[in-house]
Amino acid sequence: MKTTLCGTRLVGLLVAGLLAVVLGPAYGANAPAKKASTKQQGISKTKPKPMSRDQLRACMDQQDRLLTMRESVLKEQTSLDQQRAEVARMDAELASKRAALDPADAVSKQALTDEETRRNAAGDAYNTRLPVLKEQGSVLDKERQTWVERCANKDFDELDEAFIKRERQRAAKAAGKAASPK
Repeated sequence: MKTTLCGTRLVGLLVAGLLAVVLGPAYGANAPAKKASTKQQGISKTKPKPMSRDQLRACMDQQDRLLTMRESVLKEQTSLDQQRAEVARMDAELASKRAALDPADAVSKQALTDEETRRNAAGDAYNTRLPVLKEQGSVLDKERQTWVERCANKDFDELDEAFIKRERQRAAKAAGKAASPK
């Protein structure tokens, strides 16, 4: 029988494969130990339980309150920014009038004093409102942090969310009918 080089290689590969299968576990015993699976360690990787419908409703209600609070803070901030700009405009006007003031003109001095009084009143009003805005911002930040801890990145059933939204729509519709006279 004539053996070819190709046939010899094939026989060699078959023998090596059989040896690997038969002797593999013996050589594998010296291999580094694999980490035990999480089930073997007693740690289960189960998903956290999704929020209940009541928990989801509470989170959605708190989110609505946060949006309302945020809008209120932004309106107050805008109003204060306008008031600050008005005070700055008054300061610039007063500076130019002081520069052009004739020291001998008593009427102009009195008019300038009256404008300074109005400017100081506007500045005092701004300074009175500013701590209130800071407190509102602080409360908003605390509420938002509470919402993040309780609600953000929590699993919930999308069907529950849809149910709550429909429930809110029905309540709004019912409130609209009750408010409208017949």
